[in-house]
Amino acid sequence: MTQDTREYQKLPGSKKGFLIGKYTLWLGSDHLLQIFSRVGVEEYKRFYFSDIQAIVTRKTAIGALQNIVGGLLVLIFAVPAVIFDGGWSLFYTIVAGVMLLLLLLGLFKGPTCETKLMTAVQTEKLQTLHRLKHTAKVMDRLRMHIHQAQGTLNRDALDKMPARPGKGPNTHQRVSQRGSRMPAPRNETGGAHMGLFALLLLDGILAGMGFFFTHVMLTIIGSITILGTGILVIVALVKQHNSALGGSLRAITWACLGFICINFVAGYVISIVFAMENPGVVYNQWEMFKSMSLLSPWESPLKMSFDIFTISGALILGIPGLFMLYRTDKRSSVQSPLKPVTLRSPAVPRNTEMG
Repeated sequence: MTQDTREYQKLPGSKKGFLIGKYTLWLGSDHLLQIFSRVGVEEYKRFYFSDIQAIVTRKTAIGALQNIVGGLLVLIFAVPAVIFDGGWSLFYTIVAGVMLLLLLLGLFKGPTCETKLMTAVQTEKLQTLHRLKHTAKVMDRLRMHIHQAQGTLNRDALDKMPARPGKGPNTHQRVSQRGSRMPAPRNETGGAHMGLFALLLLDGILAGMGFFFTHVMLTIIGSITILGTGILVIVALVKQHNSALGGSLRAITWACLGFICINFVAGYVISIVFAMENPGVVYNQWEMFKSMSLLSPWESPLKMSFDIFTISGALILGIPGLFMLYRTDKRSSVQSPLKPVTLRSPAVPRNTEMG
């Protein structure tokens, strides 16, 4: 988009890619242009108005889920801001304020949606049209351009359209050749992903229980849980490669890997700080483990910060991950394979000559 920008008009809405990149949607004279821009690289996808068969928009529950998680995070960070004094209180107040601003921003943007554009050869997700407020404005503009390119279809022309598209003699052969060039994505049940998100939630629940009571067994179960998440995230990343799982589910799995790595490093730092503050138990691993297990978050701001980070990760990653996985399973169960239909040609009576 470095030149001839006057030929395009930017449509409302944009969306950030995972970690890097940004999606934008542009309106041309005879086509729609979707751009994914990264550092020094731009990818273009054009959809001509004359080729568009349908644009489907459906409301999703992602926005409501994000608002619920955001409200819980505001509450989680507001509690220690009230309890502690000094620098820790200021820190938690700032974090709670940031979470509150994000929550208000999500409420202002409105409900979320998913928009897909369909042509005869592809179905593409329009990444920027993920909020109903912006999508309604864009759809009104696109409807006018599509009608100008394709015209309107009256009732008589609709009745004359064949009920089933014609099938040429070499149609199956052409589809087979196309499929041989690009192998179909592998179906994946998502069992490893389900276990990963379930363990993340369990880890968050165990961290929340630590605010009410402490026990060595609780720490042991938490250690086994976080170790299991580390194993399952690797298995899930391997299984989702070249699979039919959605991009959002793939992205949140990679985010789980980053969260688990940070969790491991933070736990190691806390153990070092605890060892420096309690040099008498450094050389006895079991006594050190028991002392750390009996340490309440209310007694250590550093321990509380680690537990809050764990709970936040469970809410931000575990709940949306299970929701996306449930939606994927529900969609795959609805889309059952089509059964072949056998057409019988009507019997034609033979002409007999009367001699």
